Amino acid sequence: MRILLTASGGNQGKLLLPKLVAAGHWVRAARLHAGGEAVLKALGASDVVVGDLSDLDAYTRALEGCDAVYHVGPSGSDRELESGLTMIEAARRAGVRHIVLSSVHYSIINIVQHRYKRDIEEKLYESGLNYTVLKPCDFMMKQLYINPVLRDGVLPFFWKISDSRRGSLIDLHDLTDVAAKVLTEGAKHYFANYELIGPDKLTAPDIARIVSRVIGREIPLRQWSPAERVEKMFGTYDPSQAFQTHTLEVLESINAWYSNYDFVGNPNVLEWLLGRKPTTFEQFVRRSLAEAAQ
Repeated sequence: MRILLTASGGNQGKLLLPKLVAAGHWVRAARLHAGGEAVLKALGASDVVVGDLSDLDAYTRALEGCDAVYHVGPSGSDRELESGLTMIEAARRAGVRHIVLSSVHYSIINIVQHRYKRDIEEKLYESGLNYTVLKPCDFMMKQLYINPVLRDGVLPFFWKISDSRRGSLIDLHDLTDVAAKVLTEGAKHYFANYELIGPDKLTAPDIARIVSRVIGREIPLRQWSPAERVEKMFGTYDPSQAFQTHTLEVLESINAWYSNYDFVGNPNVLEWLLGRKPTTFEQFVRRSLAEAAQ
């Protein structure tokens, strides 16, 4: 099968690309900016396209000759909604057989990028095209839970730290295993909405205790405001920069929800699709620290 993989150098793309190639698929990797094409080719991409996929003509050209697309929106970008809606029309024009959309658990809640994904889902359901929607919970990511510990000796959160507020996390290896399975098996997964939830329901102190136990010393929690998080990302916050102001809006909406409500789900669907137990947060931490020590 010929597959277009968007955000190919991102958190999902760099793991999913070699899995699709190993399954025997021809993969065209798409990225917004030039640079990194050699890395994508080394991961197995047969073709690499560079361009803004919120542009209909660009997206249609990227889909030319493809049977399926794995669409990951430009997370944190104000182009995410436009890019998703463009993908639907481009897939219609190009005659794509299967759309697999990387969405989010609880796309109905009042968080900025959740609203984008909810609107994309609605138009996808109305399109008459064959689709599968993957709805993962929060990602287990080294840059959030491992790198700050190794670099600064603290574990930061940009929402209210609480002994009662719980969140579910999914390992990106598990998510991309499911994505590869769904793309490979095709029609078996048409018109499915899959909630992909890891096995744990953890508070911030729970996460700190796990990291501390694995690393062998106590790791303190630190609460950052959304503005502090933006400064960490960009150095100095510049309100004249549209991307920075949009990022702050996104983080403030996450803070407002996560400070007050659980973000949890049920792991049964993920376990069924994987055919094994999903990765726990502790397993993720142990694997990540072992990789960092290499």
